[in-house]
Amino acid sequence: MLKIAIQKSGRLSEKSLELIHECDINLKQGKQRLISASADFPLQILYLRDDDISQYVADCVADIGIAGENEVLQKAKKVNILKK
Repeated sequence: MLKIAIQKSGRLSEKSLELIHECDINLKQGKQRLISASADFPLQILYLRDDDISQYVADCVADIGIAGENEVLQKAKKVNILKK
């Protein structure tokens, strides 16, 4: 199961979800969304505060995080930046 951490709300939240949908991955979402799963792909989306994403990736709770570079640099967690 691939776990991707994205912003719960904010500028990157919608763009992250658009990217996932462009990959033809459909997510099941409830009213209180903290985690969404896909019915057609082994994927979970974790909806987090932007300043928590680096920590979740560093702690291996999430495999990948989509966050602003400034958040990653400010938190100084040991994570690899795959794409700016």
